[in-house]
Amino acid sequence: MVAHVLSLKLRLLANGFKRSIGQLIGVIIGGLYALGMIVMLTLAVWFTAGEIPFQADIFTLIGSAVVLGWAIIPPLLTGVDLTLEPSRFVHFGIPEKTLGPALVLAGFISIPAALTIVGLIGASLMWRLDAAALTLALVAAIATAVMAILLCQYLVIMATALRAKRRFRELTFVLLFVVLVGLGPILSSVFSAALSLGDWVSPIAAVLGYTPLGAFAAVPGAFAAGLYGQMAIHLLLGVIYLGGLYLLLARATAKATVTPPPEQRAATAKGLGFFKLLPATPTGAVAARALTYWLKDPRYAIGVLIVPMLPLLFWFTGNQTGSYAMMYVLGPMIGILMGFSISADISYDNTAFALHALTGISGRADRAGRALSCLLVAIIPVLAAAILPGLITGSFWRIPGDLGLSLAALFIALGVSSVASARYTYSVPLPGDNPMKTPPGNGLRVALTQILTMLVMGLLLIPVLIPYVIGWVQQSQSLGFITLGAGLVLGVLLLLGGIALGGKWYEKRTPELMQAVMLNK
Repeated sequence: MVAHVLSLKLRLLANGFKRSIGQLIGVIIGGLYALGMIVMLTLAVWFTAGEIPFQADIFTLIGSAVVLGWAIIPPLLTGVDLTLEPSRFVHFGIPEKTLGPALVLAGFISIPAALTIVGLIGASLMWRLDAAALTLALVAAIATAVMAILLCQYLVIMATALRAKRRFRELTFVLLFVVLVGLGPILSSVFSAALSLGDWVSPIAAVLGYTPLGAFAAVPGAFAAGLYGQMAIHLLLGVIYLGGLYLLLARATAKATVTPPPEQRAATAKGLGFFKLLPATPTGAVAARALTYWLKDPRYAIGVLIVPMLPLLFWFTGNQTGSYAMMYVLGPMIGILMGFSISADISYDNTAFALHALTGISGRADRAGRALSCLLVAIIPVLAAAILPGLITGSFWRIPGDLGLSLAALFIALGVSSVASARYTYSVPLPGDNPMKTPPGNGLRVALTQILTMLVMGLLLIPVLIPYVIGWVQQSQSLGFITLGAGLVLGVLLLLGGIALGGKWYEKRTPELMQAVMLNK
């Protein structure tokens, strides 16, 4: 049975590559890139062996980072390969003692797992000048990789029931997004607060060496330093952690194979929501539906979350460099990003787009409703980002120009997105999926479409940028008012033009759009 499950996993892995040429090419390119980076780092470690400062602490940190990465990123952020998820075997009646170990071993058959093992073995070569330490480092590297993969499998099984709850998925995504965005400032603050490398490396590594994250990775360093008692403690703790984790995983796997997965409850709603607040017109109905998405669909959360994060990042950057000039581009940047976020609206609709296709709603009403919903969400943050920097710093002469450029960026982005979403569709995360999930096989097309859309937005913004830049150089409030007038006129005209053109394309391509979103399943 174990051999059969392992061969099944290998066959599923191979068939996944055959499904899409684009996916196969992407995997090959990504794998070669990752392998190339591992080879380069391994060569660097080989030639600098014995000269790396805080070598023992660095190796502990590397091992801990790998285990932590496997514990966080695959289960919560991008998802993992669930083709052999234990709950899928609930109907087959296979004995738990047989199926559990087989599924645990199957978790090691993946490209990320192989790259992890190779990378950790490469890192262990920093001990090559000491044969005994190198032997311990190789064993520690493999044990650390096993710890990482087992921990990932266990957390995936434990999170299965929670993933059935939409609020848990949304909260997880929000927290991880905030942590990832703020990771740079956090690390920079830690590094700047330390007077030397050892001020932060040694204490952190010392603590991690007694945790499941770095227990094995701390073994060769303790041996090389002659701390044999400490080495024994790290080794014993690592064995205990790994054995306990395996028992927990085997028990969780066995339980999952006989316990049906939890059913997702249908969402309940009270009242008419935004439909009660907006006009009872086709445009108002589309806007109300889109506003509901903005508040309840986590796929739209990226555009909303970026608004409060950008000021924090720019303020932190200014605090480090002593220049807060980036704060003045917050308005146009938020306007562009928020307007761009509706460029995949129809793709996000998925099968719900049938509501628009079957009711025969006009293209102009569809385009206007979607643009109106985004405008209602974005207008307050854009106005605040355009006015507050100049108001806080006392540079009142900047406010009209910043306001004009920001509003122009928002209106132009909405107009261009109204055209782009009616003309181009691509695979996006399905409703209920992880917002960061990347559907296979269309990465290049998505990237090109998004780059071209942003490029068109930037080109159309040039007529407003010219008086803005001149006014900024001359510190002229008069040119700022010219920028404001030009931004409002050009922005509104391009928004109306984008709604009209996008509406015509929408009406001509409604069957093709419906077919495209139906294929994204």
